[in-house]
Amino acid sequence: MADKRCENGHFIDESWDLCPYCPADHSDPEIPIVRPTRFGDQPQGGPRPVATPPPPERARTAPAAAPATAERRDSGVAPPPRERTVAVQLQKVDAAAAQKRYTVAWLVGLNGSLRGESFPVRMGRNILGRDRRSDIVINDDQASSHHADLVFRPEERRFILMDHNSTNGTYVNDQEIEPRRDLAVDDVVRIGSHRLLFVPLCREEMFWDDEGALK
Repeated sequence: MADKRCENGHFIDESWDLCPYCPADHSDPEIPIVRPTRFGDQPQGGPRPVATPPPPERARTAPAAAPATAERRDSGVAPPPRERTVAVQLQKVDAAAAQKRYTVAWLVGLNGSLRGESFPVRMGRNILGRDRRSDIVINDDQASSHHADLVFRPEERRFILMDHNSTNGTYVNDQEIEPRRDLAVDDVVRIGSHRLLFVPLCREEMFWDDEGALK
């Protein structure tokens, strides 16, 4: 039992210099209370251990560059992509080097949804079929995606229609071509249930010259 009393009559431990029960005097400097350790008391004349205050917690400062981005990362939401300006350099095309595909004939629809419609046949290869990327689109269930090719050879003034291994075949004047046939004026081409009249522009007496003039 403690037998030491403070100035106010509180029983305290002999090793205590200040009474923990007395109100603190704010005029005196704060002196930490040293309690006896578990392994022995400090001698009365020994140095008083000074309690070291805990180090202040380091404040977490967000980088000043992009606080909004850091918040999005913490919430699991990906930041929006940065807008980039892409510079596109236009390449000059040499008009003389590129061969222009002039119109050399027409196919005119005679029935169905193509009735009265005209389709230009251009120099070189023309693809006929159900695929929308074809030069001449034939919207018919019996037509293949790439059904046939219509080729114009300017050096020979020839129009050659070639079947492209289609399922239902290609017909000219109701006769199936196997696998190709030259077209003449007013020939009727049939693909699926659609019939198209062939009307040539270029022939022996009329053609496009190298300078793009029709002679």
